[in-house]
Amino acid sequence: MKMATPSTRRRTTVFRHGPALAGLLALGAVTSAHAQEGGAEPYRFGVLLDAGAPHGVGLSAVLKPLPWLRVHAGPTTNTLSLGVRGGVSILPLQTFIAPSLNAEVGHSFGADYKEVVDWLGATPNRNYDSIRDVSYDYVAGTVGLEVGAASRFNFYLHLGLSYVRMGVDDASALLQDATDDPDVTARNLTIRATVPSVKVGFIFYFF
Repeated sequence: MKMATPSTRRRTTVFRHGPALAGLLALGAVTSAHAQEGGAEPYRFGVLLDAGAPHGVGLSAVLKPLPWLRVHAGPTTNTLSLGVRGGVSILPLQTFIAPSLNAEVGHSFGADYKEVVDWLGATPNRNYDSIRDVSYDYVAGTVGLEVGAASRFNFYLHLGLSYVRMGVDDASALLQDATDDPDVTARNLTIRATVPSVKVGFIFYFF
């Protein structure tokens, strides 16, 4: 009759429970990996509020599908009229203070010609009263400084340029004034300008 020694019993216990222990270790490793991943980038959805020149104030919904990518869309107002915009930001560094590359496109609905021209820094002619419902589109490219880019609260400063395209549906009054000929007529006119762009903003992530 062969007696089991204490060392033999320990080896038998290890062999018997080895698969269960391996499973627990694997589960712990997976859980730890998920926790580390979630801790690195826990916030995906939020709201953005910003203000600047020349595009005014905007409120947007924010989605951050990747740690280095942020997209947003929402309404704007520049005190002349209401508009809509959408944008994308690239965040190359995942640090508390980080740079960003940003692009935005927007559309502003009908406004008064004189106010829009003043807004662009030009002097309107005397026939501006006959021109209403002027809309414009813009594309802006900026570089930014982000504070708290991976946190629940994110503050940023963006500087760059905006390309503005303004459309005037009936430019007859403008051409008549420029040529001093009351018989000149026109259907539409497009005015383009490149202006500096600056904005400061704040993002709050819900989850």
